[in-house]
Amino acid sequence: MMFRCFFAYPHFILYNVTMKNKGIDNIYKIIVESLGEEIFVSDGNGDVLFVNPASIEINELDIENIIGRNVRDLEREGYFSESSTLKVLRERKPVSVLQKLKNGKRIIASGVPIYNEDGTIDMVITSSQDIDAVNTLLETLDEREAEIATLRRELYKNSDFYVSDPATVKLKAAMDKVASLDVPVLITGESGTGKQVAARHIHFFGKRREKPILTVNCSSSDESALEKEIFGYEMESAGDGQTKLGKLDLASGGTLVFNNVAFLPLKLQSKLFEYLETGRFHRTGGSESVSSSARIIAITRKDLQSMCDEDTFLRSLYYKISPVHINIPPLRSRVKDIPYLSNQYVTMFNEKYHTKKILSKDALGVLTSHTWPGNLIELDRTIESAYIMTDEPVIKGDTIYTAIHGQSDVSGNKGKVYCEDIIPLKEAKHLLEEQLVKRAYEIYKTTHKTAEVLGVNQSTVSRILRKY
Repeated sequence: MMFRCFFAYPHFILYNVTMKNKGIDNIYKIIVESLGEEIFVSDGNGDVLFVNPASIEINELDIENIIGRNVRDLEREGYFSESSTLKVLRERKPVSVLQKLKNGKRIIASGVPIYNEDGTIDMVITSSQDIDAVNTLLETLDEREAEIATLRRELYKNSDFYVSDPATVKLKAAMDKVASLDVPVLITGESGTGKQVAARHIHFFGKRREKPILTVNCSSSDESALEKEIFGYEMESAGDGQTKLGKLDLASGGTLVFNNVAFLPLKLQSKLFEYLETGRFHRTGGSESVSSSARIIAITRKDLQSMCDEDTFLRSLYYKISPVHINIPPLRSRVKDIPYLSNQYVTMFNEKYHTKKILSKDALGVLTSHTWPGNLIELDRTIESAYIMTDEPVIKGDTIYTAIHGQSDVSGNKGKVYCEDIIPLKEAKHLLEEQLVKRAYEIYKTTHKTAEVLGVNQSTVSRILRKY
């Protein structure tokens, strides 16, 4: 048999090649008949020469009665709403049409003319795809993407660093930048400020996001157990070597977070320095060094430089873990973050408890006027407590006040200042001055009105705003 191989060149000039090798003939036949896409071939008059199995299935054609028939008859009998073959013959160029088939399916049919050497159309090759099947596939993909997005939100919910205050917006930008840099990071700040959240944010928004992030709590009192947890161990048993991988092994390619790094014993500080210096370490009981590519993030609320001066922390290790130093400010210094964070917590609790609640304006006022000595941990606990205590869809200021102080403000003292911790009086005065003026200015928008409400001169308000 003679088989034609068609090459698409400009102007659709046909090159006929007689395939003498029967094996190649069979290969082309197998390819065309195996395609999931419909192939429908007609001659220059519109008579059907060939249809592949996919075409028979999509069009629900009777192969015995379709070969040799003219596409004009098939169109007239309603096999398809418009013949792409006829359109190609009329326009003498490639075309695509939207067809509705006799069985109700919708397809996009694309026809291409194949020319003889004298310029007449020898054949028309049409390929088509089932739109409904494609749409179903796209819907399935959309569903999968939605599921992935949901899972990703769940994954990132505890790793995203929510910010609104200008100072922390800059901090988050710095974190996003360092996330892409493969260097150790030191994160400092008071308890509850979100240091571990920041560490997860750096990991999940960096190049290592697909690899594990593991945490070591360095405040463990058992130095031997801590060493094995970090570095693993090797031991001899009945002549057979037994190896237990540590977190430095398991986090290879990912991130290893050293929480409370200031409590790391000096011996282990030396081993960690060895790893940061060489990329290799010794397992407990092991004689040979092994490699790891774990990124190190160290977290502490202590002043490591002072500890270096006291010889309780290796200065060499301090320099190794702090090429990038990120300090998370306390919540009392991020007043504009409080409404944003509070609403984020409410959203999380809406999902957790399958209800819908919001914070009232006066609730946000109580939240922003509090000093939050427990930082994010306290804020989280407060919002959840108030959420649980509230039966209505709106969480009010009284409920927030009770959640913070453990009792209702029956005396009408909402405007009074409450001391949650012992700090120097001068620092307390500065904090109160800063928070009070900032809060009043955010509400009243002008220095004149702010000064009137606070009972001070406008110049005093302007000076305090410039200061902070």
